[in-house]
Amino acid sequence: MLVRAVLLGLVCVCASACSDDPVPFVFQAFVVDGENGNPAAGTDATTLRIGIQEGERPAQELEYPITEGQFDAVLSFESFVDQTRIRVAIEGLTIDLITAPPSFIPALTGGLMRVVTTAPGSCESIGFNFMEAPRTSFGMVQSDTFALLVGGTEATQEQVEFLDVLEWESRLFEQDLSLTNLGPTRAASVDENQILVLPSNAPAFIFDMDDALNRITPVVLHAGAGPRSALVSIPGVGAMVIGGELGGEAQAAVSLVMPEGQVTSLQLSEPRSGPAATTLGTDVLVVGGDPVGNAELLREGSSTGEPVTSLIDGIREVAVLVGDGQTRALLVGGTDDTGALRQDTVRFDGCPQGCVAMTGPTWTTARLEVLQPAQSTLLVGGTSSRLVEEVRWSTSDVEIASLLLLNAPRAAPGGIVLESGMFVVGGGNDGVSPRADFEFCAPDRLGLF
Repeated sequence: MLVRAVLLGLVCVCASACSDDPVPFVFQAFVVDGENGNPAAGTDATTLRIGIQEGERPAQELEYPITEGQFDAVLSFESFVDQTRIRVAIEGLTIDLITAPPSFIPALTGGLMRVVTTAPGSCESIGFNFMEAPRTSFGMVQSDTFALLVGGTEATQEQVEFLDVLEWESRLFEQDLSLTNLGPTRAASVDENQILVLPSNAPAFIFDMDDALNRITPVVLHAGAGPRSALVSIPGVGAMVIGGELGGEAQAAVSLVMPEGQVTSLQLSEPRSGPAATTLGTDVLVVGGDPVGNAELLREGSSTGEPVTSLIDGIREVAVLVGDGQTRALLVGGTDDTGALRQDTVRFDGCPQGCVAMTGPTWTTARLEVLQPAQSTLLVGGTSSRLVEEVRWSTSDVEIASLLLLNAPRAAPGGIVLESGMFVVGGGNDGVSPRADFEFCAPDRLGLF
C-alpha cells in the first residue's frame, strides 16, 4: 500500500509472533493533523498517550514524552490475528487532541496506519486526501476498515470508489465495474462485506467489498422500489427496501435483501411513497409516506406490517427517523403539504411490544438534506448548515442536542461512524457546488475502550 507523502510524528509499533521461532513484524502508525503534518509541532504538547486492546485481552494504556513537538513510541502486540483497537491522545497545557482509527486485524493489513487527530468536540478538515469525484446525495457505507462511496456524481465521473479509513487513502477499484450515471444513490449494509446499492438512475445491485472477482450482483426488488422507498440495514439480517412508487401510485411491497442476493417479499399494511424507517433490534419502524402520516412495525418473522394506531402526523416529506436501536425513535424534519419545513417532532416509545407515539421536542434548527449515518443518532449538516446534532434519550425524555460544527456547510453529504464515536463526513453541497473533501470529527469525550 502506498503513502502519498512523508508523514511526521512517527509511532512505530513493533511486534513478534508468539511462536518458538518469532518473526519480526513492524506496524507503522503515523499520527498526523489534517494537512499530513505533525500535530504536536509548535505546541506545548508534553505527553503522548496510546491505548491498545487486542481481542478480549485487558486494555493497556502507555505514556510517552513529547519534547519540542517530537515523539516516538514502540508497542508490543501479543497477537496479529485478534481484532485490535487503538486510541491516541496528545496532551499539554493548552493542547488536547484525540483520535481512534477503526478496529483492525494487524495480520490483514499492509502494516501501515495513519491516524488523524482533532480536538474533542470538533472536526479536522482533511487536506491530503480527496474523493476521486465530488459527490452529493450518495451512498457511503463502512465495510471493515474501508468505506464504499457510490453514486451522487456526474455521469462522466467515477461512480464507485473506496476510502481506506485505516490509511486515509481514497482509491478506485482495480476492476472495470462498467457503472455509469447512477445518479442520487443510497446504500446499506447487507452483511459486513456486502452492500446493497439503490441508485436513482439504474437497477439495484449488491456490491461485494471482499470478492474482487465478483464485485456486482444484480438484485430484483419489488415493483416501485427506488428513490421513493425507505432503505435500512438490519444488523445480522440484511437490508430492507420499503414501499416506493410506480406510475405515480404508492406501493405496499417490501423487499428484504439477504447475503448473496436472496430476496424475501414482505408487505406493508398500506401503500407508502417516501416513508421514513429505522431499525429497533431486528424489527423495523416505518412512518409516513401516506396522506394520514401514520406508522407501522415490520416485526421479525412476520410477513405483514403491524399498524401503530396512536399516530396521525399528516404529510411529512423527506423526514428523518432516528432510533436508539432498541425501543425508541424520533421523527424529525421534512416538509408539510404546502412545502413548509416542519419543526415539530414525533417520539415513539416502548416499541415494538407497546409502541406509543407522542409529541416530541421542537427541532429549532430543522433543515433539509440532513445526513443520518447508519447505526447512529447523529444529524449531520443539511442545507446551508455546518451543524452536527445528536438525538439523546434519558429515562423518560428525549432531546436534540448540539454536538459540534463542521468546517464547511454540507447538504446531502455521506458519512460513517466508527465504534469509538468518531465519525467521517465527506462530500455534500456547500451551497455552491458538490465537494470532494472529508472531515474527521470527534465527540467531546473519547473513552479508552
